[in-house]
Amino acid sequence: MKVVTKICFWGLLFFLLIHISGLILSDKKKANRGDTFIDNPATATDAKETKTETTETTEDTESTEVVEYYTTLEIPTTEADNSISKKTETEEPTTEEKKTTAATTQAASQIPVQTQHTNKTNAYETYIFVGDSRYVQMESYAESDDTFLAENGVGYRFLSNHMDEIISMSNADTKIVIGLGVNDVLSGTGKYKELLLDLRSRTDAQLYYMLINPVDDELCESNGYSVTNEVIDDFNIDIQGDLIGSGIKIIDANSYLKAIGYTTRDGLHYDSATSQNIYYYIKDQLILN
Repeated sequence: MKVVTKICFWGLLFFLLIHISGLILSDKKKANRGDTFIDNPATATDAKETKTETTETTEDTESTEVVEYYTTLEIPTTEADNSISKKTETEEPTTEEKKTTAATTQAASQIPVQTQHTNKTNAYETYIFVGDSRYVQMESYAESDDTFLAENGVGYRFLSNHMDEIISMSNADTKIVIGLGVNDVLSGTGKYKELLLDLRSRTDAQLYYMLINPVDDELCESNGYSVTNEVIDDFNIDIQGDLIGSGIKIIDANSYLKAIGYTTRDGLHYDSATSQNIYYYIKDQLILN
C-alpha cells in the first residue's frame, strides 16, 4: 500500500513538472514571435477604441488642412479685386495722372491727318525748310526733294549763321520756307525783318515766312515754357506788317491749326499727327502760291 502511494505521488509530481515546463516553453515561443499579451479584455477594447479615435483625429486634421489651403488660395484674389475697386472709387488721381489723362483725351479727339497732296509744287525742284525743333519733327515726314536746315532751340541767330548756305543752295527754281520765332518770340520782330529782307535781296528764290504756330498755354506753363498764345499772336501781327510789300509771302498755319485742332506733347511740341498736318498744309500753300 505504501509503495502504491509513493508511486502515485511521484507520478503526479512528474505530471505537474511536465505541464509547467510546457507552459514556460509556450510563453517563450510567443515572446520570440512578438505576440502581445493582454490580460484584461477591457483594456484591449479601450486600446482599440483609442487607436480608432487617433485615426479619426488624423483624418479630421488632414481634412482641415485641405480646406485651409483652398481658403488661402481664394483670399488674395478677393483682396486684390477689392483693392482695385476701392482705388477706383475713392482715390484722387495724382497731378501726373491728370496730365496723362488730359493728353490722352486730347489725342483721342485729334482730327485725322490731312490727305497729302500728290502734285509737285509748280515747276520748283528744290524746297528748303529752315526752322527749329518743330521743323525737326516735320523732317521725318518730308519728301525726298526737300532740304531741311533745322535744330532744336534755335532762332534768328541760326538763320543769320546759315544765310550763305541757304543762298548757295537756292536759285529761281527754289522755294524757301522760314519757320523760326517761337524760341525768341519775346525779342520782337525787328531782327527777323532785317534778316528776311536781306535774304530776299540776295536770292532769286521764292521766299516764305510761316507764322509762329499755337501752343497749349496750360501745358507750356506746367513744363516751364514762358511762351503763350497771346504773345505769339502779337508777334504774328507785327511780322505781317513788317513784310508788307517785301515780296515775302506769308503761310498762316497758325489759323489753320486753330481751325482743325492740334495736339501737343508738352505744350510746345506737337504729336506726329499735328506735325504731318502742318507739313502737308505748307506744301499745299506752296502749290497755291
